[in-house]
Amino acid sequence: MDKFPFIVIEGNIGVGKTSLAKALAKKWDYLLVLEEFEENEFLSDFYKSGTSVNFQTELRFIVDRFSQLREGLEKNRPIVTDYFIEKSLIFSENSLTAREFRLFQEVYQILFDKIRRPDLFIYLSSDVARLQSNIRRRNRNMEQDISGEYLEKINKRYLKYVSAHKALNSLFLDVSKYDFLRYPEHLTEIESLIQSKLLAIQQVR
Repeated sequence: MDKFPFIVIEGNIGVGKTSLAKALAKKWDYLLVLEEFEENEFLSDFYKSGTSVNFQTELRFIVDRFSQLREGLEKNRPIVTDYFIEKSLIFSENSLTAREFRLFQEVYQILFDKIRRPDLFIYLSSDVARLQSNIRRRNRNMEQDISGEYLEKINKRYLKYVSAHKALNSLFLDVSKYDFLRYPEHLTEIESLIQSKLLAIQQVR
């Protein structure tokens, strides 16, 4: 592990990434870096059917994600984030044409090679029904028409990515079994799992 731990929490839309990142940052006094997705000026059009801003949306996301992560990592503090740059690759494969995706991969690789890898990649998993329930509850207008089919495709993309990247120090958490916002003991259990994984990583290194 480098000078300070770098933890990434990833998963589908509505799975609880931001909530868990906030909870851990507060309890552990980590620097918190959250995705500023609302800054993407193409996102509202992207979620509307019949629009053609997919490439612009994904390009805006990857540039913003890279810049936010780099700025956070430069502070040289323990850090927890609710995304990593590979998120752009996962979502763009689902939204771009084959030709667009090949070009996007080139941009992605240039930026990916310039960013520090996380010490721990936590993947939060949940079924589509719970994702949709969470999305409805947080009531962001632009997300309300996201289909179950789209969410299922993203679930599969994440699983494909994690399975293909064996070098990731990944921790798979099925959050359908937890409600850590309501039950402190659930958060304590998750904390214990994360700390055990970090300890195992340190021992290997």
